[in-house]
Amino acid sequence: MQPKNYKPKTFSKMSAAILFAVFILNFTSCTEEIDFKTETFESALVVQASLTNENAPQKVVLSRTFAFEDDGPPPESNATVTIIDDLNTTYEFQETENLGTYLSLTPFAASVGRQYTLNITTANGRTYQSAAVTLKAGTEIDQIYAQRSTNGENVDGVSIFLDSYDATNNSKYYRFEYEETYKIVSKFSSSRTFHVDENNRISLVQKTEEEKICYNTLESNNISLANTSTFAEDRLTRFSVRFLDARSPKIGKRYSILVRQYVISREAYTFYETLRNFSSSESLFSQVQPGFIAGNIQSTQNNNEKVIGIFDVATVSERRLFFNFEDLFFDGSQPGEFAGGCEESRPSIESLPSLINDNAVRFYFLASPDDPPELGEGPYYVMPRACIDCRAFGSNEVPDFWEE
Repeated sequence: MQPKNYKPKTFSKMSAAILFAVFILNFTSCTEEIDFKTETFESALVVQASLTNENAPQKVVLSRTFAFEDDGPPPESNATVTIIDDLNTTYEFQETENLGTYLSLTPFAASVGRQYTLNITTANGRTYQSAAVTLKAGTEIDQIYAQRSTNGENVDGVSIFLDSYDATNNSKYYRFEYEETYKIVSKFSSSRTFHVDENNRISLVQKTEEEKICYNTLESNNISLANTSTFAEDRLTRFSVRFLDARSPKIGKRYSILVRQYVISREAYTFYETLRNFSSSESLFSQVQPGFIAGNIQSTQNNNEKVIGIFDVATVSERRLFFNFEDLFFDGSQPGEFAGGCEESRPSIESLPSLINDNAVRFYFLASPDDPPELGEGPYYVMPRACIDCRAFGSNEVPDFWEE
C-alpha cells in the first residue's frame, strides 16, 4: 500500500542515456546518412537502482537491452528483488503494474554507515548481486536561486544556480535532478462550451471544468554531475542546474523548480560520468567506442555475463524555488506563448460536430447575422482548442505544493 500522493522517483536521465548505451552497435565512420541496424546482439540485464536516506518506498527498475531498430527496452518481469543490509535486514520488493518496476513492500530509509547489497533473481532462475555499498553522510543544499543571464550561445534567459558546502569535506561527488512545474494560462477564454448529442445537434452549456489555468510538471532528462575532489573546499558556488530561454513559455507566467542533490560514491560518479559521455551525440558517433559500461552488479553464476547498471546509495537534499516572469524580466520583454495561430473561424453547422468530437476546437462567442462572411458563415465563432483549453498543455489540478 503506497502512501497517499506518493510519486515514485524516476530515472529518466539514466534511461535516456541507456537508449544509446545498453548495447554495442557496429558503427561505421561515415559522413553519409546511415540506416542503422544491429548486426550482432546479446541480451543483457539493465538495472536502475538508487537507494536513498529518504523514508519512502524505494525503487528498482529492471529491463533488457534492445537492438537499435527496436522500439525500446523490454521490461524484466516476474523477478525477485531484495536489498539486504549488513545487519541481515532484508527489504523485499514487489513488481508494480508498470512491468519491470519494483517498489519496496514497506517504506524505509538507508542509514549512514550501513552497507547495502542488491540481490536479483530473474524469472528464468538467473541470479545477480551488487557489491556492498555504504551510505556516507551528505550535505544540505544551501540555496537555489534564479538570475537573468545569457548562455554560451548568447541566448537571453534564466539560469537556476545552486550553492552547497560540506565543511567536513566528505561529500565530493554529486548528482543532480530537478522537477519543474509551470503555470499555463489560456490565451483566450469563454464561459460556455459545446455539447453534441447523439443526433449531432449542437448546444451551448456552461463549463464545469477549469480550462483557463493549468499546470504541467516535467522531470529532468539529463545526467548532471559535480566533483569537488580537486577543490580546496568541498563547495559548489553558482553551480548551474538549469537554463531556460527567455522565450520559453514555461516561464511565461509562474515557474517552480524542485532541485534534488544526491551525494554519491566515487564509483557511482564514474559510472554516471561514463554513461553521460557515451550517450552524447559526439561520443555516439566517435571512432572510439567504450564498448561496455561496467557497474557494480554482476551475475553470481557467470562472471562473463554482462550486466548494465549500478546500485547507488545516496543521501539526498532538496530545495524548491518559485519565480514569476516579471520578477526577472521587467524591461518590457514579452514571454513565449504555448498556443500560436489563435485565429477565430465560423465553421459550417454541418462540419462543426466532427471538429468538436475530434477535440479540435472550442466555442469562443456567438456569431451575429450582420458579421461579414470572410471567416465562414456558421453560427459560432470557434478557436483551436489549445488557444482556449489549457488542458492541451497540462492538468487543471493545482499541485499540492503550489504557491502564488
